[in-house]
Amino acid sequence: MDNLRAVSDIFDIPYDAVGNVPRITVSGEKEVYVENFITLLEYKKDNIKLKCKSCLIALSGADFSIKAIREGCILVCGKIEAIKFI
Repeated sequence: MDNLRAVSDIFDIPYDAVGNVPRITVSGEKEVYVENFITLLEYKKDNIKLKCKSCLIALSGADFSIKAIREGCILVCGKIEAIKFI
């Protein structure tokens, strides 16, 4: 167990709040909200890639649009078919 996981467990704080890992919230097959990403690497109508501290996140689907983006957070709408960690 790493130190951040131990702190998270001791103080009963969610690991993603302490560990700066990506948090992904999926609403049906139409919306994905990603927190704790560093940069947008690729944006196409059927593919989006996000760089995070510990991995890359690849979204695939169709008719993607970015509805909101701010530092560390992005809201993607469209037909979500897959979410992969690379």
